[in-house]
Amino acid sequence: MTAEPVTDYEKLVVDLRHEITRVQSELDEATKQGVRAAEYGLAVLEEKNQLQQHCESLEALYDTTKHELQCTKHVSITFSFTNCCANFFCLFNIFL
Repeated sequence: MTAEPVTDYEKLVVDLRHEITRVQSELDEATKQGVRAAEYGLAVLEEKNQLQQHCESLEALYDTTKHELQCTKHVSITFSFTNCCANFFCLFNIFL
C-alpha cells in the first residue's frame, strides 16, 4: 500500500502517473483497433482480388462458350444446307 502524498507536488506526481497510465491504455487500445482495421482491410482486398479473378475466369468461360455456340450454329447451318442439297439431288435423280 502506498503512503498518502504529503505535498501538493507529490499529489501532482501521483495524478500525472495515473494520467500517463490512462493515456497509455487508450493508446494501446487505439493501436489494437488500428491493427484490426488494417487486418480487415487486407482481408477485404484479398476477397476483392479473389472475386475479380473469379469474374475474369467466368468472362473467359463465357467468351469460349459463345465462340463454341457460334461454331455449332455454323456447322448446323452448313449441315442443313448440305442435307437439303443431298435430298434435292436424290429426288432429282428419282425423277430422271
